[in-house]
Amino acid sequence: MELKRIIFIFVFGFLYVFLIFLTFIYNNSLSKDFEELASILESPEYALLLDSEGNTLVYNQKKYEAWIDLDFMKKRKEYEKNKYLLNQRFNEEQMQDKKFLKWGVYDTYEEAYMDLGVLNKFSNIYPVTQRVYNELFNFDQLIGKIGKTTYGIEPFLLEKGLLENQDEIRLSIDLELQKIVYQELLKAVEKESAEGGTAIIMESNTGKIKASVSLYPWNIAYMGYIEPGSTLKPLLIALALDENIVNTNDIFYSGYEYFPTGKNNFRVTESQGYGFGEIGLKETIVHSSNIVISKIMNEILKEFSNQWLYQKLINFGFGAKTGVEFKGEINGILPLPNTWYEITPYQISLGQGIGTTPIQLVSAFNVFANNGKYVQPSFLEDTSTLKRQVISEPTTDIIKDWLGYTVIEGTAKKAYKEGLRIGGKTGTAQKAQSGVGYIKGSYYSLFVGFYPLVDPKYTALIVIDNPKEEFYGGEVAAPVLKDIFYRYTKEKGIETSESKKVYYNNIMPDLTGFSVVEAYNILLNMGINGKDIIIIGNGDKVVSQSISPNKYIDDSKIIELYAFK
Repeated sequence: MELKRIIFIFVFGFLYVFLIFLTFIYNNSLSKDFEELASILESPEYALLLDSEGNTLVYNQKKYEAWIDLDFMKKRKEYEKNKYLLNQRFNEEQMQDKKFLKWGVYDTYEEAYMDLGVLNKFSNIYPVTQRVYNELFNFDQLIGKIGKTTYGIEPFLLEKGLLENQDEIRLSIDLELQKIVYQELLKAVEKESAEGGTAIIMESNTGKIKASVSLYPWNIAYMGYIEPGSTLKPLLIALALDENIVNTNDIFYSGYEYFPTGKNNFRVTESQGYGFGEIGLKETIVHSSNIVISKIMNEILKEFSNQWLYQKLINFGFGAKTGVEFKGEINGILPLPNTWYEITPYQISLGQGIGTTPIQLVSAFNVFANNGKYVQPSFLEDTSTLKRQVISEPTTDIIKDWLGYTVIEGTAKKAYKEGLRIGGKTGTAQKAQSGVGYIKGSYYSLFVGFYPLVDPKYTALIVIDNPKEEFYGGEVAAPVLKDIFYRYTKEKGIETSESKKVYYNNIMPDLTGFSVVEAYNILLNMGINGKDIIIIGNGDKVVSQSISPNKYIDDSKIIELYAFK
């Protein structure tokens, strides 16, 4: 009896040790296979991305991934037995030549374990960190995704090592403004049956980008280029003023046509088909004269070389990446001056022959909102601002005033709304195709400007791609920016001159309904000379006025107030 017990214990012990040995070999083989996979699945926790107000744009979420070792299952000759389970989620093609098979992603370890069922013995469950993205309002194209896109803010930050070793990064983007820009731009693109649209709004003083939308399959704002068209004219006039090539009192003649080279190789006409007659520099910007800007370019070339002009364009930021934190940004196109033809400078004067990215264009135009300083754009809220002086402050003040007049009386009238003093320049750039040239009837409609006119806070660019009806920038793009700033100021509760009575010294106010004494004093406080104010009639209140409300007041004009009973 004792012998049987000893034999039983020996046999049982042997079998137990043998099973442990088999399990060890089985699991060790499985474990070695999964070590390879584990190294691939390592997912570090990167910094959260927040907007400028602390709203979350990208965050980390812990998940569990269940993976099946098909190779191990086949080695154990159990693949055919479990094939019917695998086929519930995968077909033969999906499993072909696969060593590991991702069974699913789960919120908890227990969910993963239960879902695997009998497949657990061929599987492993890994804790992973997934990035969760706000994809509303075009954020997916702007921010990008680690491991999924080769462009965007997040891939840039990862490449520079900025996502590691910190809990969060605050971007300059304003979520509320981004929403408004997206909605208004989309509305305009749909209304105009356009092919796409782009908008960028930056903080004028710092260059921090507050909103950026690109309604394309890819982000053209940083990865594509357009010709700037007439939006380049104020920059060129500013250069000419700074170098004393022209002065504010100069008069130029705009006729039916102009041949700047003196030959028939380049003909310039006005977009409306007729000349403006004798006009000054202000009117050149306000009415966007092609002929006069070509004549100004002629004056520039009398004093300076193509190389000089090229370097000035480089100083404005054209032809090179801005350095904004966006992976995939391109240089744009600015041909070297030794490749220029005789007509190239005149093409440039019309905003042709160069390719600027939208971020380059809005950054260059921002000099007028920033006392002549170029500011490097940035997506980071907590960053130092890099500035350089490219235009003198006195010249900047002159051009800024003229750009305000453009919205009141010029090509950008549709950017005007009472209470919103916007300054800016329209542009209409004919689209070009490589190897084909300019495409007839195909245009970019542009408006680049700043708000408010006095002490600008924001500089912005609107581009509408190939609208089907109206195509001039003043008709299509300018009203979009007006609508954006109107909504933003209303929704943020920002006080404008619409919500409080503010009078500007060069804009005629609506004085109807005011007493004669009140109206007279308002004009005096605006800097109007008393001898230039005439009261007609013997009534107590103003019933009409000689200059319509919101019109620009010329120094030479007499203001008549009618006060009939």
